[in-house]
Amino acid sequence: MSTIRQIAAKAFPATYASILSTEQLEWMFDWMYSEQALTTDISNNTQRFYLAFWMKKPCGYISISTPSKELHTSSKNVHASASDLDIIQSAELPIYKLNKIYLSPDFQGKGLGRRLWEEAVAIVRGMSKEPCRMILQVNRHNLARNFYEHLGMTCIAEEDFVLEHGYEMNDYVMAIDVK
Repeated sequence: MSTIRQIAAKAFPATYASILSTEQLEWMFDWMYSEQALTTDISNNTQRFYLAFWMKKPCGYISISTPSKELHTSSKNVHASASDLDIIQSAELPIYKLNKIYLSPDFQGKGLGRRLWEEAVAIVRGMSKEPCRMILQVNRHNLARNFYEHLGMTCIAEEDFVLEHGYEMNDYVMAIDVK
């Protein structure tokens, strides 16, 4: 857990400093990456975390939710919109959610972001015995959307979530079918 927190402490602000207020960024970091939040996610099996290493140094991580955990994960501390639940409930394929995909800024520009994403797809492919869909949410102002589109993901919805303190998450839901 401490390794995930260390990477997140660099990657999360680097990703969102130009998008979110300092207060929201700090609150969201604590909400998602406190020792308690990570312990809960891991011990409740709501997310599976995978660490990435470059030259034996931890450089990034991904976390994935399985279909059976998706509704629980979507409703945790978030006022999910009706359309969010519709995407999950009406899907023809099982949905795996790529909750987190972060690379420390120290390791960017080496093709590792693509490798992390490819590994997420491979993990999902290995988890599902049938065709499925992998989704992720990306802030509408995050340039990573272009990266995900380049890798074959498409925007299937826009979601607005109201968090504690009135903070908002305004995201695109992106998806790719995995066979």
